Amino acid sequence: MVSPSAPGDSLDPSDLEDVLRAWGITAPLATSPLALAEDRWQVEHDGEALTLRRYAPTRTAEAIAYEHELLTFLTSRSWPVPVPMPTTSGATLVEAHGARWSLSPLLPGAPPPDESIFLQRRGALLALVHADLADWEPVVAPDRASRLDDCDGAVRQHGLASFEALLARVHVVDARRANALAVLRARVDEQLAAYRYADLPALPLWGACTLEHVLFDGNDVTGLLGFDEARSDVRAVDIAESILVDTRSVGWRIIRWVAGYAAHAKPPLTEQEADLVPVAMAAITLRRAASTLAEAHASAAIDEQSLATVDTALTIEAHEDDLRQVIRTAARLAPV
Repeated sequence: MVSPSAPGDSLDPSDLEDVLRAWGITAPLATSPLALAEDRWQVEHDGEALTLRRYAPTRTAEAIAYEHELLTFLTSRSWPVPVPMPTTSGATLVEAHGARWSLSPLLPGAPPPDESIFLQRRGALLALVHADLADWEPVVAPDRASRLDDCDGAVRQHGLASFEALLARVHVVDARRANALAVLRARVDEQLAAYRYADLPALPLWGACTLEHVLFDGNDVTGLLGFDEARSDVRAVDIAESILVDTRSVGWRIIRWVAGYAAHAKPPLTEQEADLVPVAMAAITLRRAASTLAEAHASAAIDEQSLATVDTALTIEAHEDDLRQVIRTAARLAPV
């Protein structure tokens, strides 16, 4: 079992060249860190631009294998994704220098302007990707610890046994926020049950259909990135992930994004799914708060910055009803 190094650990060029030998790349290379991407390097070799990636320590080998299989499938459907290149031994994952690595082509293009038309296009793109992924039958089983109803899974990767163990640590530092976090967990669980989250079919998800992860060259889509969170869950979760990042919960931005998705969704978005999206948004922010707090506890101490993630999660949950109305309107569903 590899013991991955922490993100941000320094590596000199000779270390990178040593990793790249697994792909039969031994000639002198030019490597440089990729902008806006931690633990990724651009590699120029034989006139070809490649991306060398070092995975975060929290990513398991199984989760990476699932991501690689998903990318290979999307390539077979002609989606421009960074499909991992096989090494000389045929593997797509290399363990070296205490970490896990992959190599893929560097995709052309750049993120588009943050304009409303591109919000709608990203919604449409995710719907089309979902339609293709519904045909995929993965060999590797997805990690169920990433599902919305498993808050324990969000903290185990940072060494805590359960969500309740995290609450005990937070209570010592900030009893008010610990109590708020406990109440939020109960509310989210109640809402997930009310909107029958467990009854909806699970599908492979992208996990990050957002501005920085969709590349364009003019009006052409040239790259889909950010499959680090690829997993299996209901499609409302993928919609919620994108809305949280891309719309900043601004009404007109949500309307444009959801309108794009609903226009291309197969099967059509249902009232149950639309109503679940705000619950998923609250659940995602709850899980992120739990993970951030657990990581802060493991690395040093729970500080004000990590505690503030609780406030963000509470804000999303407080606006669930308004968000639900906006999403239904955008999807042309009956009002609540």
